[in-house]
Amino acid sequence: MKIVNAMRRVIGRADAFFCKLPIVFSFVWAVFVNLAIEMLSRHSVWKGITHIFNSPGVFIYNTLIVFAFSLLCLFFKRRFFALVMSTLPLLILGVVNCAVLFYRSTPLSATDFMKLSSVFGIFGLYLEGYVIALMVLAIVLIIAGLVMIYKNCRLNCREWLQGVFALPVMTVVIALLANVFLSSGVLSKRFTNLPDAYRDYGFIYCFSCSLFDTGISRPDDYSAEKVDTILDHIRAEEDLVPEDTPNIIFLQLESFFDVNKINNVEFSEDPTPFYNSLKEKYPHAFLTVPYVGAGTANVEFEIMTGMNLDFFGPGEYPYKTVLQNTACESMAFNLRQLGYTAHAVHNHKGLFYDRAHVFESLGYDTFTCLELMQDVEYNPIGWACDRVLTKAITDALDYTSGQDYIYAISVQPHGVYPTEPPENWTPTIDAVMLSDQTLVNENSLEYYISQLQETDAFVKELIETLERRDEKTVVVMYGDHLPYLELAPEELVNGSIYQTEYIIWSNYTLPNESDAVDLYSYELAASVLKRLNINNGLITKLHQNCSEHPDYLKYLEMLQYDMLYGYKNCYGYELAYEPTDIILGLEPPTVESVENREDGVWISGTGYTPFSVVDINGYKLETQFIDNNTLFVAECEAIYGDSISVRQMNGKRTTFVQSAVFIADETVDPPPYDNPDVIKPEITETVEENQEN
Repeated sequence: MKIVNAMRRVIGRADAFFCKLPIVFSFVWAVFVNLAIEMLSRHSVWKGITHIFNSPGVFIYNTLIVFAFSLLCLFFKRRFFALVMSTLPLLILGVVNCAVLFYRSTPLSATDFMKLSSVFGIFGLYLEGYVIALMVLAIVLIIAGLVMIYKNCRLNCREWLQGVFALPVMTVVIALLANVFLSSGVLSKRFTNLPDAYRDYGFIYCFSCSLFDTGISRPDDYSAEKVDTILDHIRAEEDLVPEDTPNIIFLQLESFFDVNKINNVEFSEDPTPFYNSLKEKYPHAFLTVPYVGAGTANVEFEIMTGMNLDFFGPGEYPYKTVLQNTACESMAFNLRQLGYTAHAVHNHKGLFYDRAHVFESLGYDTFTCLELMQDVEYNPIGWACDRVLTKAITDALDYTSGQDYIYAISVQPHGVYPTEPPENWTPTIDAVMLSDQTLVNENSLEYYISQLQETDAFVKELIETLERRDEKTVVVMYGDHLPYLELAPEELVNGSIYQTEYIIWSNYTLPNESDAVDLYSYELAASVLKRLNINNGLITKLHQNCSEHPDYLKYLEMLQYDMLYGYKNCYGYELAYEPTDIILGLEPPTVESVENREDGVWISGTGYTPFSVVDINGYKLETQFIDNNTLFVAECEAIYGDSISVRQMNGKRTTFVQSAVFIADETVDPPPYDNPDVIKPEITETVEENQEN
């Protein structure tokens, strides 16, 4: 009670002072709100304070943005409550950003809210139960605090005159100051590195840019003539006709890198012996990627399309923006022109980053995701083990008699890495820290390298399997980014946290054998295809023919804009690509027999997974997965004429693929009991409702 009374007194005094000098109080409030957000963003009180002195212009600019929000309170009678409410969203964003940075290196951006549906599916993999409970408690306390502020604020006259004058003036000041700071270099619209940009320009400015600055801005010199000039450069050579069209597999390995490149750490044995043995025999080099600890979808976007994400909005995920309704030139589309069948494979949920939909815009014929994979094992923190990909990849190779292009994405070494050993788990490899300066948590590192070890075993199994096949095959394997282990550049042999490695394996001698060179991720596909005498696609030709040109990156930006947002002059002002009719999974499930038993209905068939759901007469029923060929629905019966099928689903509302309908006939025995109380389970959703989603 004493605490409550003390809080009431504080609120009352603040309210009284605010009513006397609303403009001054609002500005002081904005200073402290901005300072609090920067402290949260940097995980440090001291770094937040030093930011004021290191970047005074940036701090003032962000404070003025908060100040503009706070001026809205002048239009309300309970001014202090309105002041809190007007700036509370900014504080909440600051807290969320602080929390996000505990789990990845990339700060919060507006596009994170566009992929909330994907995040909810892996919420439990990141947050333990007590953390979720604390979040709920914090929300309850915030609501209670707001109620207290509301009740203890006096009613005042609205300051219409001050508000109508001050808010437009502040808006103009912010706009003018932005132009001055952008022209002088204090601020920037181009974020080549998102974490650095947030540190240099402040959270509020950078988040605002991610909210309003999406897509590729129109280049100043964009014109049909300029695009034609670029086309003259890249069309110096016509499409090549390769002598061989081998199977091409891009193997994107989650958070994978050679941990032996960490300084001041020794391991009891090499966690990735097979991967490192390949480096001794096959071309390999460093690959510079745009992210650390996150951003898998954007790395694969750069590799699939050859496009540079630096030209898009800060923190943007094209999967969630332009690719939702625009087909994009890609490796899949280009190789399909040579007769390839394009497959995507990923041992995680198909709706994560909306891949099940977006891969149509990238030209894939099939997509096999976690919901469609059998015999999946999971690691101690809930990610699917990578060894399941071997069968998924070979099944894709067997799907057609012709050449195949496969983009396979692994997931097992994904974070967040536990700082305490998981229950019933012991490390297989010991890590010895040789310096007290190393920031990496030992338990996190040992857990991570145990997952690397298993992924390395998967790579070995896959390569040995491909060696036994009588088909020419090229495999390009690489890490999508470094793991989020708080590694600093100086702790790595190569001095960069943005470099992984790539290897080009083949079971035959490539037409253009040469040493590998260090590349950016958007250059990798074109470099590999050049070794195969393949140059289909304008972006591919640009990388292969103009990488040494002084205007190389300007050409790339111009082409990307023209293809996705401009007049499509490079394609003759026409849409060059249409989304494919992608097939989810290679074979749909089947229903071969239905049997009534005392405990319910037993369904037999093929292609079942824990994501299979039995559907009877258009109604989705609670289903138990028994094995790959058996499903069970409790307290249910099938009778003559019932339509029975099996759906592969993601959650409760999205069907990926459905079996052919099985019609119950005389061969389905009636229930072996006479119990009128046994009925079909409660209907949770109709097929029609599901199809709307």
